[in-house]
Amino acid sequence: MRRGVNFNKFWEEYFQSEGRNLLYVLGRGFDPRMCAGLEAILKSGGSGVRNCLRIEFDEGPNSSSTRHAPLVSKNISKLNGMLQDRGNLLPKQVKMWSDEGPGRHRIGSRSAAEVFSDKSDFEPYTDIVIDISAMPRSIYLPLIGKTLFLIDRAKENNSIKPIPNLHIVVAEDAKLDRRIRDDGIDDNASYIHGFGSDLEMEATAGIPKIWMPILGEEQAAQLERIYNLINPDEVCPVLPFPSINPRRGDELLVEYRELLFDQWRVEPRNIIYASEQNPFETYRQIHQAVCLYNKVLSPLSGCKTVVSAMSSKLLSIGALLAAYELGVRMSVGIANIEAQGYNMDDNVTSEEELFTLWLAGDCYDP
Repeated sequence: MRRGVNFNKFWEEYFQSEGRNLLYVLGRGFDPRMCAGLEAILKSGGSGVRNCLRIEFDEGPNSSSTRHAPLVSKNISKLNGMLQDRGNLLPKQVKMWSDEGPGRHRIGSRSAAEVFSDKSDFEPYTDIVIDISAMPRSIYLPLIGKTLFLIDRAKENNSIKPIPNLHIVVAEDAKLDRRIRDDGIDDNASYIHGFGSDLEMEATAGIPKIWMPILGEEQAAQLERIYNLINPDEVCPVLPFPSINPRRGDELLVEYRELLFDQWRVEPRNIIYASEQNPFETYRQIHQAVCLYNKVLSPLSGCKTVVSAMSSKLLSIGALLAAYELGVRMSVGIANIEAQGYNMDDNVTSEEELFTLWLAGDCYDP
């Protein structure tokens, strides 16, 4: 992981080593951070292809996000200007809803997992960069999970050359994240596609369920609906600590005191602390907790574990990595609830700090 000034240093050195063909994946949206990562990487120089896959999604005609259409247009104009004479723009539509009718339902998570259908999608590229700065969780979690899966399978089968590197870019601004608010949420929570297929099997209904929600501000309704989906036997809240605001963890406990301690009877010793700006630390904490629970509950055939990312994108990546790795040998899923749209204060400016995470590729080869 590299951040801030080291973000720029990393990419400048990385592109100097050899010609690299890059596919940069980002989301089309109103977030002012949409183009920040790509702009910095294009300025880092180097030779090779610089193509951009722009993921487009629509919450529906009644979504409050449509009120920010001028901000979306501004971001698209900036993106087109940056790619001029530098790379191709490849739009990709992600369908959020099934066809109209009485059975209409959310399919965004499944559609996002199908952005890359096969490892052959990566053959022209040495590096895949997924920028999640302007994507919702229901898009970037299954997208990254599927990309990791395809790269791992390609490596095992030695089926494409070269095996691409996978990088995640995040323009992190915790203050701005808190000002982008869910405007309406779905009635029911669900599991992210690819992370929960075995959690509701009747054959394992008696196995204990452990829920690890990563807490963020103003998410009480979301937490209650995810709780109703899982019906856990034990809850282990994950608090961001250390964080930019040293009191953030305490403030979250005060905000959710009634929900956590009065309604759900959470034991204080169940609280997990994870660094707000280090997803690998979040990964390690969740990974260790899941393994310990499965060891202790082995006489009961282990446990089912569900994580929910209700906080920053960096913390969400840590949860994803733990669920992806542990899901191979344990029952681990990711539960989420979709927003019907998003609201952001007008005239908001971003003071983002760029993070880049290298999740797969050359740096992990022996």
